[in-house]
Amino acid sequence: MMICAHFGPGLYERAGLQGVVLDFLNFLGRIATPAFVLIFGITIAIIYVRKAQTDTAKARRTLLKRSGLVFFCSLAVALPETLDFILHPAEEDVGGWTYGILLRQYSVLSFYAVAIFITAFCIGHIARDPVRRGLVYGAALVFIGTYLGYDAWPEEAGTLIEIVRLLVVSGKYAVFVLLGCSWMMIAVGVFVVRKMAANEDYRQDLTVAAIVLTLLGLAAGRIVGWRSLYDLQNDYGAPPQIWYLLMIAGLMIASLVALDRFQIPFFSTLLELVGRSPLSFYIAHAFVLPSIDVMRIILPFLPDLVIIGTCMSLFMLYGAALLWRNYKLSGRSGFANPAPRLRAS
Repeated sequence: MMICAHFGPGLYERAGLQGVVLDFLNFLGRIATPAFVLIFGITIAIIYVRKAQTDTAKARRTLLKRSGLVFFCSLAVALPETLDFILHPAEEDVGGWTYGILLRQYSVLSFYAVAIFITAFCIGHIARDPVRRGLVYGAALVFIGTYLGYDAWPEEAGTLIEIVRLLVVSGKYAVFVLLGCSWMMIAVGVFVVRKMAANEDYRQDLTVAAIVLTLLGLAAGRIVGWRSLYDLQNDYGAPPQIWYLLMIAGLMIASLVALDRFQIPFFSTLLELVGRSPLSFYIAHAFVLPSIDVMRIILPFLPDLVIIGTCMSLFMLYGAALLWRNYKLSGRSGFANPAPRLRAS
């Protein structure tokens, strides 16, 4: 969904898509990032809470290393746009050169770098009572972020403090609200782990939770003002709104239940293998469009179809290599059936 969100618009335009079909496809792409953020919270419970309960220092070190890696990747992803700004500064940019450079480092990976860093120092405390503390601290972050983002922290365009405001409360990937929602999802992850460890089914309860979250989110959003699919895929992004994230949480949980319940030949295995290397796929896909732009400049005589095909083919080959590596690893690690390892732990 994330890749479709970034590559899709060009395809949709060439295919002449419009109306409800276009709105639906854009909506699917639009929910990819917040759904991934919420899955981050489930991952904290399944992996890092359990690690912290046995060795807090090791869990903290692992998260800090991960935060550093994601920060480095965020700089790499921002590099093409940063170089473009340096070579072709826009006259309408406010705030000067430093502000422009810092602004172009902002991405969803900026959120993850900061969110993982914060979680590293809180994981030991949260792990002692992950459900209650995840819910309470998460809700507190959502409230603080919403209050500051919509009321108490006014915009100061062009200043360095505005970069901080963008990162923590007002931007599309505002840390307070998104991290708060991630921490609240720890309860879902703990529930899944406990049910799997007891060899009990959890799908029915999660399905109920998914329906409730989706309907409540849509109901609250109706008050805010959405009236169509176009509204849902086009508005309510920055700062993040809690009703929108509730709706996406419901859709995400429902998707996880469906994908767990129904094993689709080839497709389920494909998703499992892709899910082992999300960061690698994200970094690789982020360079496809900039590579197309560069090739258009240095090789203007090549047909556009050849340029696009070359860059996409390189991305697909890299993805195939990742999938093959993950396939071999999954065969050795028993990844396809984690329930026995969860029960043992």
